Amino acid sequence: ILKGIPVYGTGVSGELVTPTGAAIIAALSDAFGPMPEMVVKHTGYGAGTREIESMPNLLRVVIGDLPEPASAITEDRVMVLETCIDDMNPEIFGFLMDRLFREGALDVYWIPVYMKKNRPGTLVKVICPEGTFRAVSRCILSETTSTGIRTCLADRIKLNRESVEVDTVFGRIRVKRIQDPDGGMRIVPEYDVCRRIALEKNIPLRVVYETIAREADHSPTDR
Repeated sequence: ILKGIPVYGTGVSGELVTPTGAAIIAALSDAFGPMPEMVVKHTGYGAGTREIESMPNLLRVVIGDLPEPASAITEDRVMVLETCIDDMNPEIFGFLMDRLFREGALDVYWIPVYMKKNRPGTLVKVICPEGTFRAVSRCILSETTSTGIRTCLADRIKLNRESVEVDTVFGRIRVKRIQDPDGGMRIVPEYDVCRRIALEKNIPLRVVYETIAREADHSPTDR
């Protein structure tokens, strides 16, 4: 039931997670990690009947809302994974990148490096949420010739952004709206959308970017 879900052991001799509880967690959760910053709305407790010497036999559920950002800059945590490869067919890298993004990677890099015996190689570096760490790790180890991955947890500082729809001469399209540190807003068109429009209209990609950015500044937006 808990396949693919992060777990850890304790010194307690006995069952701490029932099959029913494990099934509920596996079915309803889409990510796993430390408790996020939140505004608590409800807290519920359930007590078991068995006495456990090293800890209380309690289950706690907390429901809350994410706080409104106080500024344009927010912080979170991500996993950074990396491995060096010098013995793989380079055609596989393109397929690997697609697979990694499907498994939940936030960003993927190929960095040229020189390895032992002065062999040219590629440093594969992947950034992903903590909740997709296991799936991304399995993807790297199954799709490449790598035999191991280095990992670390990293703090991330980022500008607030959201995906919105705007009206343009090309129709209603989706863009990113980013809040700058000084409170200003800027619109960033999505590459895939601009590429599709450029091919359909047979116009330069640069013109599509410039047109969308210019018109989006004067267009009402919908989330």
